[in-house]
Amino acid sequence: MKFRLSLLITFAAFSAQAASDGADGPLCGKPVTKTATYLNSKFPREKRVKDLLARMCWEEKVAQLGGVGGILGQNSKLDVKDYREKAQMHNGTISPGSYLNYADEAVPVLSGLIVSSKKEHRLGIPYVHIADAVNGPTLRGTTLFPSTLSLGMSWNLPLYTEVAAVIRDELMACGINWVLSPEVDVARDPRNGRIGEMYGEDPWMNGEYAVAYISTMQEEDAQGFMKVATTIKHYLYGTSTGGVNQASMLGGPNHIYNILALPYINVLKKVMPASVMPSYATIDGVPAHSNSYLLQDLLRDQFGFDGVIVSDADAIAMLYLTHHTATTLNDAGIKSLAAGVELELAIGFPTGFESLAGNSSIKSVVSNVNQAVSRILDLKFKLGLFDKSLEADTKALKTLRNQKHLKVNEQISSESIVMLKNDGVLPLDSATKVAVLGPLASVINTGTYAAWTNKENGNNTFLDAIHDEFGTENVEYVQGVDIVDTDDADIDSAVAGAEAAGLAIIVLGSVAVGWEDSLVGDRTDGEGNTHASLKLPGRQEELLKAVTATGVPTVLILTGGQAFELYDTAQDAQAILHCFHSGEMTGRALVDIITGRVNPSAKLTITFPARSEVNPVYYNREQSDWQGAGAIQFPYLEKNYLYPFGYGLSYTAFEFTNARLGKSTYSTKDTIAVSVTVSNTGKMDGKEVVQVYFKQKVAPLSLPIKRLIGFAKVNIAAGDSKTVEIKVPVKELGYWLDGDYRVDKGAYQFYVGDSSADNSLSDPITVVIS
Repeated sequence: MKFRLSLLITFAAFSAQAASDGADGPLCGKPVTKTATYLNSKFPREKRVKDLLARMCWEEKVAQLGGVGGILGQNSKLDVKDYREKAQMHNGTISPGSYLNYADEAVPVLSGLIVSSKKEHRLGIPYVHIADAVNGPTLRGTTLFPSTLSLGMSWNLPLYTEVAAVIRDELMACGINWVLSPEVDVARDPRNGRIGEMYGEDPWMNGEYAVAYISTMQEEDAQGFMKVATTIKHYLYGTSTGGVNQASMLGGPNHIYNILALPYINVLKKVMPASVMPSYATIDGVPAHSNSYLLQDLLRDQFGFDGVIVSDADAIAMLYLTHHTATTLNDAGIKSLAAGVELELAIGFPTGFESLAGNSSIKSVVSNVNQAVSRILDLKFKLGLFDKSLEADTKALKTLRNQKHLKVNEQISSESIVMLKNDGVLPLDSATKVAVLGPLASVINTGTYAAWTNKENGNNTFLDAIHDEFGTENVEYVQGVDIVDTDDADIDSAVAGAEAAGLAIIVLGSVAVGWEDSLVGDRTDGEGNTHASLKLPGRQEELLKAVTATGVPTVLILTGGQAFELYDTAQDAQAILHCFHSGEMTGRALVDIITGRVNPSAKLTITFPARSEVNPVYYNREQSDWQGAGAIQFPYLEKNYLYPFGYGLSYTAFEFTNARLGKSTYSTKDTIAVSVTVSNTGKMDGKEVVQVYFKQKVAPLSLPIKRLIGFAKVNIAAGDSKTVEIKVPVKELGYWLDGDYRVDKGAYQFYVGDSSADNSLSDPITVVIS
């Protein structure tokens, strides 16, 4: 059966009508009275859009297809001349600018600009305020969460939903109506520098997180308006050549449907995001931004998407400048528009869509522009931009970083740190004397899209937190080495400090910070970076080796949006923790964990390869992708991975028993109840993640050796047991073959456990779908 979502009939009707209109609307240039249909909130949205489109002149339409980005410099400074020049042909969106601006200073300036531009526009069409929101709003003075990968490590959907609600409320307080999140890319190549922005390597799980995010962001307010519009991205992306961010993507239709597009398909079954952003990549040689097969045939016609398709930054210009699939910038704009892109985000000016102003005599361009403008206007009406006050809300600004928001941040930060190893050295007594070593101990490693600078880190680093907990007199800090430089190392002093203290905590990793952060020159992770090696940068591993060689008990703390090669020297540490990309409370959360105040409960959503050169390593591979160490020509390795997907340690021990299904035979309309008893056999209360995997025994397509299909995080007191039930609709057990979704009859095997590794799972439970 083909999976199709029904398009909104009313929108299809008015957009089709709009597309048939001419370049200038029939009421172009005519005076607007207060009785105009589009100004009356009592009329249906489709009628308001149709009326407004009819009143627009050609250049006014084209201007809706672009926006003014990065409008404010540092200190909320507005270059009025630059803004005026760009705003002439870019009236669709506006974005904040410098990530170093404080909300209480920037929001009044931005809101004032939006209000005045609406008044100045002949038809009173407002900007929509659009921004990134990976860690939260990109304005300082807001709550800074860990980035997406870290949040995914929590395996806690209810808590993640609370995080999304906090971010949404703070976005609204800042007057931001539309976010360029969530990113559902499938993190299958550990060399990719943007994994920190992704949830992980499992397409089904990514979709579950995205549904929670979108549903929360796009809730309706008391007036029935969408609170914050979302963007799922980057369509389609997952395993680019060499892990390079903008590189080509391989794979035929079945790979597209079952891996790359699967998060989008699963999202669109449950919730309609306001927009979709194509990727920079080419798919089978065709750039995503001019790929009508992806954007029209699949996304709209088959998957049922009816929102706005928005470009990635400068991606339309790349058709001309990078891919050379367009002869001019104007040709790039025409091709991208024809493929289905409707709104251009740009850093460089002039832009491809701006040039469409000169194409009013080309019928296809006119038709496509009218359709695109209809969708953009429709979203602006959904958000209430024509009907609500757009003034800065000073009362709402005072709710930023309130105690409720900070409490949610504290909890998710604690549940996002994965303990990879513990030989009994943890937890520590806070009266212990300790040497803190490494260049990342005094860094808040946020990821690329955070409103933060380490020049003013607010005393929130791990080093600050451990000073507060242990006392300055019990902590000796020696940096030892720089982050990336190979000069000026002070490894001998670090070793001496470790020996004097008798215990070392060494904080290492790869830096991914914002474009304006004081440490941007030390970046080896994040957008614009690709990992040729997963080893620690610079001389960091040399420092680790020297410290562990002393025999002093060592706790290794890692940070960075990536897996690291931890096969050799790192295993000489007695404990390993990975916090990935930090929020403002990650330092405190780390101290809570190493002292035992908090029991770690995070699990990996990416697989850690045994060596940098081992690829593929993701758990849900096909059988032929890995047939044993010898077959993949790494005979010195016992296995491909060091730490599997779903893995993470606790200070207590859990036992899984009596894994079972409700019955042995189901129809395709049924829901399978998977149950297991989980016992906390240790001495500390803790949280465990129950994971359910399945595989189809025989299929006409080579399918993954196992697939995640359900999970639940449960809190169990020491000595107690709980029966956990996870429901799995049979219809979710299917796959795509040549564009058709199918759930086959036959035998399926289910596994229950605490990670994807075979030795962590129950014996297979066979069920027959009839």
